[in-house]
Amino acid sequence: MSAAAPDLSRFAVNQITTRDWTLAQAVDGYARAGVAGIGAWVQYVDDAGIAAASRMIRDAGLFVPCLCTTAWVNLTDPVVYRAALDENRRRLDMAAELGARTLVVVPGGLAAGERDLASARARVADALGELLPHARSAGIALGLEPLHPMYAADRSCLSTFAHCLSLCETLGEGTGIVADVYHSWWDPDFVSGLERAGPDRILTFHLCDWLVPTRDLYQDRGMVGDGIIDIAGYRAVLDRIGYDGPFEIEIFSKLDWWLRDGHETTRIAVERCAPFVGARARAKAA
Repeated sequence: MSAAAPDLSRFAVNQITTRDWTLAQAVDGYARAGVAGIGAWVQYVDDAGIAAASRMIRDAGLFVPCLCTTAWVNLTDPVVYRAALDENRRRLDMAAELGARTLVVVPGGLAAGERDLASARARVADALGELLPHARSAGIALGLEPLHPMYAADRSCLSTFAHCLSLCETLGEGTGIVADVYHSWWDPDFVSGLERAGPDRILTFHLCDWLVPTRDLYQDRGMVGDGIIDIAGYRAVLDRIGYDGPFEIEIFSKLDWWLRDGHETTRIAVERCAPFVGARARAKAA
């Protein structure tokens, strides 16, 4: 008797994982592999055109857990800042047209010449507050993603799970968490943060692995199973808190997976992720 097909109904491939595929190639490749969803990126959608992108994703029957990412808003020049807010409103509209649930927030690190991290974080909070009315009207959540502290200076000053959760609680409706094991596995408050967030505030959950040694701090994420992250343990936590949302594999890998054929990467991603992305284990009735 053949083995049952894996349950991939909650599983998406974030398309940066197959960086060199166009959106059309990614949609076709993921659908052929039995993947249910695609984590879209703005530049690929722009290349295809929003109408064509929405149509091809819809026709393939794929869901879109998120659109990556916001334009940076941690800016001190008022003209450039207003332009960044306008661009993010455009991206919120793009997410809505794609049928995405969230726009992933990557706000930038320190402004040029800046050393005041607290001020940078305060500016990000203000910018998100300005974007919230548009996000709410578009029906798109601002997905705050805690990034590893190594990115704090130049990519995102949102570094810890606790900080992002507190910001969500302050901002209120229309915000949530994008949890990524690569960025948060080290955080002693990661598990308690997942518990504090609860199933409704976790918008999507990103899978990959942390390699030892890591050869490039920005673009050397491991395929699930090749590193030291306890993915099964985090999946158990998610089951315990009742998380029923999507899982995405998201790999930046200039030294390995980006050098491979996209079909090979997708096939192996499905094989490695299948044990962790199926239906939630339900508690037995007393």
